[in-house]
Amino acid sequence: MRARNFRYLIVILTGYVLSGCDTSADLELSRYINEVKSRKAQPIEPIPTIKPLAKFVYPENESRRSPFKPKTVKQFQDKLAPNTKRPKQPLEEYPLDSLKFVGILKQDNMIWGLISKPSGEIVRVRPGDYMGQNYGKIIQITNNILKLEETIQIDGKWEKKVTSFSLSAKEQ
Repeated sequence: MRARNFRYLIVILTGYVLSGCDTSADLELSRYINEVKSRKAQPIEPIPTIKPLAKFVYPENESRRSPFKPKTVKQFQDKLAPNTKRPKQPLEEYPLDSLKFVGILKQDNMIWGLISKPSGEIVRVRPGDYMGQNYGKIIQITNNILKLEETIQIDGKWEKKVTSFSLSAKEQ
């Protein structure tokens, strides 16, 4: 019974779909196509002529940069930049706040500063020696002050900064 009902349904749906194929719409479309074909064709505009450009000859100059190589940035030498090629001194591995100025030694005309490392070891320094992590160069040692000139980089520029150490009181 179901199979028979299903067949009837298929036949009805097929008839319904085929009834949508109206011949009047086909006739109207055929007329429009014939009308367009019967129109006279418009002439095509000619292609505009192109003026030839003057030939440009590039100069054979060796100083010109190749566009296929990366651009090199000129390195300028900053006069305040520290000498990074010199050998590092032992006190340059410590930050300044971990070092203490604990005394001086005088010998003939020479004055030496005594610096205490974080480990407690005492190191003898003189003007011209380096200490601290910012390229600090000792510029003056007096009876109770040690001055050093640090070279620090701020916004890409090297600047000099003078730092002073006062003689530390003995810790008990």
